[in-house]
Amino acid sequence: MDKDQSLKIDRRWRKFQEHLGFTDKELAIYMSNPKHIKAMENASNFSTYDIVVEIIESKNCGAGYRVGDKFVIGGNGCLISNESPSKLCLAALYAMKPLVDRMWQAFYNGSTEVLHDTIHCPDVGVENGGWGKVLMRVHAVPKKKGD
Repeated sequence: MDKDQSLKIDRRWRKFQEHLGFTDKELAIYMSNPKHIKAMENASNFSTYDIVVEIIESKNCGAGYRVGDKFVIGGNGCLISNESPSKLCLAALYAMKPLVDRMWQAFYNGSTEVLHDTIHCPDVGVENGGWGKVLMRVHAVPKKKGD
């Protein structure tokens, strides 16, 4: 690794420590895991992309989600509320977690591609005793300038 890259990664660690409020001891513990070191080395995907979970099918959704609705999640896993539907269904959010994990794994591996990119809400639909059905797909999008 060249000196510029090393300095860039050191800055990432300092920003990470400051953001989470880690003490030096806590940061050392965190950095003792080689996977965390690799994640920081590949952090550009985590910090330059947002994760978008888009509704691709919807029928009888209690929250009113429609095809094309999008949930935007930062690379740190936090929902960007002003870019997501105002009504949040806990079942849909719960279902999104594996998609976010898959995208994180792609970021960790230096990619933005997810093999299994589609998931459904846990509601089973009216024909099976539930209310509705929602199908969601994940993809990464470059962050907007200034984010």
